[in-house]
Amino acid sequence: MGHSADSATDRTCLIEAAVARYADGLREAGNPLALRPELWVTCERQARQIFGECIDTLHGTQVRVAEEAELASMALGVQRSFEKVPPIDSVHAARLLFDVGVGTLTEAAAHLPAELALSRSLTAVRMLHDAIFTRVSAAAIGYESATLRDVGQASTARRHRIARDLHDHIGSSISLALRCLDLYAMEQASGATPPRDRLADARQALRDVFGFTRSMVSGLRVNELHDGLKEEIDAYSAASSDRPAEVRSRIDGDESWLPEQTRQELFLIVREALRNAFTHAKAGRIDVAVRIYPDAVHATVTDDGVGLPERRDGEGTGLRAMRQRVSALGGTLELTGEPGRGTRVRLRIPLDGTEAGAR
Repeated sequence: MGHSADSATDRTCLIEAAVARYADGLREAGNPLALRPELWVTCERQARQIFGECIDTLHGTQVRVAEEAELASMALGVQRSFEKVPPIDSVHAARLLFDVGVGTLTEAAAHLPAELALSRSLTAVRMLHDAIFTRVSAAAIGYESATLRDVGQASTARRHRIARDLHDHIGSSISLALRCLDLYAMEQASGATPPRDRLADARQALRDVFGFTRSMVSGLRVNELHDGLKEEIDAYSAASSDRPAEVRSRIDGDESWLPEQTRQELFLIVREALRNAFTHAKAGRIDVAVRIYPDAVHATVTDDGVGLPERRDGEGTGLRAMRQRVSALGGTLELTGEPGRGTRVRLRIPLDGTEAGAR
């Protein structure tokens, strides 16, 4: 879609105003990214790109985050490692950038025709999520790589763990937020009464992204689960699906037998299996069964969807991450399925009887 001279001027004014608010917010917070000129140059350039991508999306232009932006962000992460910028300052900057971006898009959407404002705004907010997430992830990898190289700890296992954490924690939460926004748009368009507050679910998923990013870059690990396994699984299923009743979960056994780390990893594995079923299986029903014994925990996720193709070219990132998590716990994972006859993920994780008894 082309832009008139007036629209180009409006675009420039919106970006300039947004960058100014962003800079003011960083300075008020005492963030070195705005206080040190050599850091602000790259930070400002990145902010202009992101605001521009989102405003263009709001006005109907199809935009994708360029590969060059990812490479530039990775290099930026390396630079901030060399400059000794605390990672938490970058996380706070990303959070402020998101807030300023939402405010700017809300202001710009007010000038759109009423019949376009809602759908365009949702698309633009999704673009804002994608633009920030892509760059933050790339910068985090660059920062981590530079730090590990400096201290001589750039091991393959460490890199795999970072990749798994980025995919399972950040990637899954972003996917959930986008799914909630899609369901919100569908329900608004059809006039259906939503079974859940989709926007609240999306906001919570984004809070989880920032919370985990903060814990990861600061070297702290926080408890992933606030409720029991069944409550967490059911909450994720309800937020991800437009038919919450399609997922049936059952937990047998005493959850206190699970070491906390095993409990968290088990939830991440089951959540990834559910995400795959929602995204790829086109299933009418998904059954989750977890059985906890003193010496082991068994879990299955079964769907009645399209099944597995007869020929597969390797495994996706999600399935590899699941296998790596199970293997790290000393367990086994099996994936079975046939075309048109559904898929089953079955896993077994041994438990340390001594530790379980102490718990």
